[in-house]
Amino acid sequence: MKRYLILLSLILMQSWVLAQGKQRTLFLNTGPQNAWERDFAYSPLVYKGCAMGFTLGYSSIGEKKTDEVYLHYSSLPMQNAFEAEMTGTLASVITYTFYKAAWLPEKITIGWSNNNALSLRNYQDAQNFNPRFDFHTSFGPAARYQTSFGKDNQWRFSSQAHWQVIGFLLSASYVTSPPDPFLHEQSTFNAFWQSIRFFQPFQQHDLGMLNQLFYRLSNGNEIGIGYRFHYTSLENAHRAQHSGGHYFFQLNFQL
Repeated sequence: MKRYLILLSLILMQSWVLAQGKQRTLFLNTGPQNAWERDFAYSPLVYKGCAMGFTLGYSSIGEKKTDEVYLHYSSLPMQNAFEAEMTGTLASVITYTFYKAAWLPEKITIGWSNNNALSLRNYQDAQNFNPRFDFHTSFGPAARYQTSFGKDNQWRFSSQAHWQVIGFLLSASYVTSPPDPFLHEQSTFNAFWQSIRFFQPFQQHDLGMLNQLFYRLSNGNEIGIGYRFHYTSLENAHRAQHSGGHYFFQLNFQL
């Protein structure tokens, strides 16, 4: 019994040491976001707008591995060239996992990313199939460059990018407002199933870039500025495109 207690104590001690070796950070950013949307099934025209965007995130940095989660939300009033109005709501949960590789320079890490993104479009003048939406979950490679400089390395710059090439997507089509004849011919589940498509390389695209500059305070927290760009092109029963840039001010809190 004593040996089991000693073994359990050693395991708990090792877990505590590993946990202490990780740097955990909670961060919040906000700032103006410009975005445009185009839903070809509704209109070939581009809808544009600007509003505030918000991101809540968490990072865990270890000796060989870094994990990050970003929860982003924005709701933007948009207009097309003829001043027709639309409200675009964007929400996403994107994760990054970066690994240090011995064959790469110290400042570069590589890994993968996952994006779970919802775009909800409410057209003011639409009578049918409104609101429209699309949702996709995608995976793909990611890379980051990061460096520190200045007195005591108080300044930190990082630039990371992702390109997601596999996954699946769900579009409005016959899910939100199915025409009656369509549902009379088959079940609602089949209509739902027909709205799901695989996220195929070079047919659907989800890519993005994130640049950030931080200054470390005396208490270990950071303040900084950044720019986030994203572009998505989805092909399903119809084609939809989204793109935007988010300029933000960010606070990082050490946990």
